[in-house]
Amino acid sequence: MTSLVKRKQNGKILYYLKYSSRGNSRQKYLGTRIPKNINEEKIDFELKCYREEKYIPLEKIHQNYSKYITEIDKKIIKDENHGFKITHTYATQKIEGSTMTLSQTRNLLENGLSPKDTTIEDIIEAQQISKIFDELLITNNDVTLKLILHWHDTLFAKTDTNNAGNFRRQDVAPYLGKTQYVLWSDVSQDMSNLIKWYNKEKKTINLVELAAQFHYSFEMIHPFIDGNGRIGRLLINFILYKNNYPMSNVEPKEKPSYINKLELSYVKNDNIIFVKWFVSKYLRDHKKFLK
Repeated sequence: MTSLVKRKQNGKILYYLKYSSRGNSRQKYLGTRIPKNINEEKIDFELKCYREEKYIPLEKIHQNYSKYITEIDKKIIKDENHGFKITHTYATQKIEGSTMTLSQTRNLLENGLSPKDTTIEDIIEAQQISKIFDELLITNNDVTLKLILHWHDTLFAKTDTNNAGNFRRQDVAPYLGKTQYVLWSDVSQDMSNLIKWYNKEKKTINLVELAAQFHYSFEMIHPFIDGNGRIGRLLINFILYKNNYPMSNVEPKEKPSYINKLELSYVKNDNIIFVKWFVSKYLRDHKKFLK
């Protein structure tokens, strides 16, 4: 957390930014007046301090996982990815309102057994997410507009042919909450700008932070009529996987905090709020690679 601090010294009032996190404290001298862009100063300083604090454990996870996947038997990696695909399909569908259980999802994807108490749309879209995930594991290309549109087309090829593979052609708003998504007329340009930003920043910032920032921006653009959350969460794991970081699911029980942090980042115009939530979750999810 970053706060504005003032101190009196030799009869003058001096202003500082102070960053505090679990006993770690750092400060930045601002001068004898509060800068006009104090909010931007606070966000930039907090992000800098946060990166210095979290990049070391994130890089350790990266190094240990990279070593793990080169040393472990490929059959084990294949089984782990298959298991992750099932839990990802279950979790990402559940967040969007599916009634399928984890067991039902496994039976559907492994044995072709459809649950009787689930809509046909949920069944088909779960199968399509599984198909996209299989493609994700063997895709050599990086994130592109073509890839994103292809995944969306695959997800809705059998359930919403009118919108499948197309950016939305009307304005949308969340049913609840204060988030405002971009105008439909700006979606194409904003998505192109997001891809350009990604290609630039992937050379400078940690890939876990990059995945979180990309996801936040993608969700705020909200490029599709439906499927934004599911495509967005697939993109998180695609960015992680192709850069030799372990993947990470947003679990159904995490939905309230996940949605809250996305919205709070928007309301406060500070995407570090969502980044901090995701990075903390990521470190918990993969603490075994910190040993």
